[in-house]
Amino acid sequence: MFIKKRSGDELSSFLSIVKKCAEEGVFLTDTHAHLHFPELVTDIEHHLTEAANVGVERFITIGINKKDSSKAVKLADKYENIFASAGIHPHDASEFNHSDIDFFINTFKQEKVVAVGEIGLDYFRNHSPKDIQKDVFAIFLDISVSEKLPFIIHNREATKDLIDVANPIVGRKNHGGIVHCFNGDKDLMKWALDAGLFISFAGNLTYKKADELREALKYIPLDRLLVETDCPYLSPMPFRGKQNVPANVIFTAYTVCKVKDIDYRNLLLTLENNIKKLYTL
Repeated sequence: MFIKKRSGDELSSFLSIVKKCAEEGVFLTDTHAHLHFPELVTDIEHHLTEAANVGVERFITIGINKKDSSKAVKLADKYENIFASAGIHPHDASEFNHSDIDFFINTFKQEKVVAVGEIGLDYFRNHSPKDIQKDVFAIFLDISVSEKLPFIIHNREATKDLIDVANPIVGRKNHGGIVHCFNGDKDLMKWALDAGLFISFAGNLTYKKADELREALKYIPLDRLLVETDCPYLSPMPFRGKQNVPANVIFTAYTVCKVKDIDYRNLLLTLENNIKKLYTL
């Protein structure tokens, strides 16, 4: 279900398939990365070239607060194949000021900004009080509706409250959304699918002990799937423990192929079709 070693026949065979797809112009999009983070942006040309060599040709770099969102947009403006989102991560909810709303609304009107996010709730770390997290989450969901943009949801140990906050807003005419780095939560999966959202898988899908997550993947329709790196975090096997890079999204896609019993080329075509439903890129 995942590639265990950084060398050997299994890896070589897979990379030959990847190379053939790239040569045919069948490519992948890393739908959730943080390319503007210091760990990656200082060597961005290398990372983009490395990704292109394995057919990863398009990227969405995700903002997590006001200052960080500006950095994401700045990087997207520099590269034709990088797009940006803007938002307030739940960890940073306490830093949000209502006077920032105009800044974000203006940001969402920029050509290379394609989504509202990363927004949501995180009760594992609790870097911001729960009430503030919920208030900020609701504000940005409202903005996603008014600005006619999809949203990108972060959830960690907060499913019930997340659904309670989102339901009244998502139940209106939303413009699509993603549950990013899905963790296998069955209640969240049911809610997201019923709401017409996409579910995105990151490198943790490839981990040895992620059997429950891979089992959950079996129940998600192919036309609701996306893949991501969340780089520089969550490196997939066989690079777990190393800094994640955008090229590594191919390894999450590999595991999706194994679980869903679909060949790599057809998966890439399906994922691209899904992206076109959600984004104008």
